[in-house]
Amino acid sequence: MQITHCPQCETAFKVSPQQLELAKGWVRCGRCSHVFEAALHFETPPDIPVAPLPNAEAPSLFRAAMSPAVVANEVKPSVQAAQADDTDAALPLKWVISAGVLVLALLMQLLVAQRNWLAAEEPALRPLLSAMCACEVTWPREPDAVLIESSSFTENPDGGYIVQLRLKNTQHHAVAMPALELSLTDLQDQVLVRRVFTADELSAKDHVQALRDVRSTLNFDLDDKVSKRITGFRALVFYP
Repeated sequence: MQITHCPQCETAFKVSPQQLELAKGWVRCGRCSHVFEAALHFETPPDIPVAPLPNAEAPSLFRAAMSPAVVANEVKPSVQAAQADDTDAALPLKWVISAGVLVLALLMQLLVAQRNWLAAEEPALRPLLSAMCACEVTWPREPDAVLIESSSFTENPDGGYIVQLRLKNTQHHAVAMPALELSLTDLQDQVLVRRVFTADELSAKDHVQALRDVRSTLNFDLDDKVSKRITGFRALVFYP
């Protein structure tokens, strides 16, 4: 679009190249109806001065004024990169701390679960383990550790019967005192009487020292009808 001026009334209005082409460059003023050639009265836009770009021969003061901006633009990416590196370095540290806390928690659970065995191996740790879990630390129960090395079943001259046992702990650490199941049998090896003796009845101690044996003597009475049929016995240690 071009802007032209009516030479008679100085009215300015826009004309398109298509309009000029149809009328061969002539237009009619919409205000005073004057007909004139539009191209002769086009409005010329004012010239806008353009500042020259600085070059190698520009004054040193001008180049000095421009240099700080260039330096600043070059420094900013480096600072941002350093901040990004610090953020990336902080992430692995968080993972390391989290992993350390998790390992510590698992270790604590393992200590609590194995507290009885640890206390048997190192009796000095018993108070510490008890304080850590706020629970009772007992002797480990290992059925295969305690063996019956010898046993006997005899009639007591004063009445009743006597069972004598010698229990052996085969482990290198103390274990809990087991209970005893005594079965009295007849000629057909059928069980006539079965009785269980607790650990307290077997011994005054609640454990058997490492690689040590414990001797126990048990006295009990039987019905006369049953006692006449007894020909044998079986003894078994276990943990209830």
